[in-house]
Order: sequence, then C-alpha cells, then structure tokens
Amino acid sequence: MADDMTFGSAGALLVRKLTQARKERGLSLEEVSAETRIQKNHLEKIEAGDLTFLPSAYVYAFLKEYAEVIGIDDPQLIESCRDELSIPTDLKSRKEAQSAEEDSSETGDRLSGIFGAASSAGAGISPVVLVGGAVFLVIVLLAVGFFMFSGVRENPQMTPRQNLETEALPAIPEPEPALVEPDSVALADSLQEGSDESSPELAVKQEAWAKDVSFLPDSPTSPYQQVLIVRITKDLSWVKIIADDGDRVYPGAAFKAGEVLRYEAKRKLWVNIGRPPFVELYLNGEKVPPMSKRTIVLGEE
Repeated sequence: MADDMTFGSAGALLVRKLTQARKERGLSLEEVSAETRIQKNHLEKIEAGDLTFLPSAYVYAFLKEYAEVIGIDDPQLIESCRDELSIPTDLKSRKEAQSAEEDSSETGDRLSGIFGAASSAGAGISPVVLVGGAVFLVIVLLAVGFFMFSGVRENPQMTPRQNLETEALPAIPEPEPALVEPDSVALADSLQEGSDESSPELAVKQEAWAKDVSFLPDSPTSPYQQVLIVRITKDLSWVKIIADDGDRVYPGAAFKAGEVLRYEAKRKLWVNIGRPPFVELYLNGEKVPPMSKRTIVLGEE
C-alpha cells in the first residue's frame, strides 16, 4: 500500500480488502472495470492508494461501487470511509427532525399540563372563562406548529426512474433517470412561451423524439438549474451521473437505443458514458459537442 494514502485507517483497510477480494476471486482489473464501468486506470490508482485523482465524493462513489461488485459487505467500514472524507450524510438531518418532533411533543405536554391544572383548579370558575382559556391554548399550539414547520420546503418532484442512492450526499432522495412526466412537460412548455423558437437551446424541440421532453429547469426559482438530457441513439450504452460533487449519485445502468434520460443538478454534473458515439447530450436544451472521452464535467466550475 502506498505511503501517501489520503484516507485514514478505514480507507486503507477498505482498499486492502478490495484488492485481496479481487485477487482471491481471480479477477483482473480489466474484468472489474467491465463489471463496474470504472476505468481501469482509476482502479489501479485506488489499489495503489492514490485517492486524489478525483474529488473525494467521486472516489467514495467508486469505492462503494467496487465493494458492492466484489462482494465486500461491511456498511460500518464504508460509513467510516465516508466520515474520513467529510462527506455529509442524512444522519444529521434525521437527528434535527427527531429533535424538532421531541420539542414539539414536550411543548404539547407542558401546555396540556397547564390546561389540566387550570381545569382542576377551575371548579368554581365561570364556564365562559374556561372556554376562553381553551381557545387561547389552541391558538398557541397552532402558532407553535406554524413557526416550527413554516420553513420546511417540499423536495423537488422526482420522476420514477430517478431513484437516488440514499447515501448520496446530502440527505438525498434517490431518483433514477427517466422520461419526463406530462406535468413537467406542460410546465417546461409554459416557461418557454414567448421565447425565440429559432434559438439554439430550443432547436432540438423540433425533433420528434424531443417534443415531450423537458429540457429546461422546472421553474426559474428551482434550485436545480442544470438539466441534462441523455439520448441513446444506437445499440446500448452505460450511463452514470453524479451531481454537485456527490450531492446526488444517480445509479449507473445500461440503456437501450431510443431511451431518453433526464438528470438535474444545482451547479454541475459529472458524466460517465460507456459508449460516447452512441449517445447525445443536451445541457439546458443546448447540444453538447461529441465526447472524445468517456468522462466529462458539465455546468459551472
């Protein structure tokens, strides 16, 4: 193992396990590369302990996929690697939500106790006063609930094939890429009304396959302002997308000719295509030049 290992003890242990498991199964790096769709030179760097060739979120995604394919079932070790890389998880969000629920419950218990005490002491109090007090307490409870949950925002609506990996970073739902739903198409069409139909980003809408595809963000205020459309034009090809340095990891898969996939990101997308000549890419409606390599990064740097 190289001395310049960038992981701590958990990372070094995982790399040793991956290398040992591969050799015990008699697999070559070429065979692992074909199974995982991770480039052979990336696998060589991982096994050599050089984990700086890509941002840590991508390296972690490669390690996790390598472990799944080679049969390393050690969630605690993989989670320790994530911690060493300082990749956020949804654990903090879940703890905050649980804390908010406990605070709400405690507030309700306190108010119920106050109401119960008032009821016990109010045997000689006018019914009008008791009713007024009850109404006041209900208003207080509603106000507390409003201020606690008014900041909650609904997650962006995901299409059926946008099933994100739950561990994808951070607090990420796990959508799979899919054809756009009719309501998304209608929304995108409404946003495009009044635009110049001859503009380059909308020229693709003249093609038959693209008429029902939403090439633009769902709304001008949506946090997901980078929309990538992947169209398989021939035979089949592997496609895997990682958004915003690992905030979303779309699971890789092989897709057939004619399939159209839609991905979203806030800033940028890491794109891995198994057979670039068989694929067309469109970023916010504008066709991306043909890929000369299997991996590119699109969007803001």
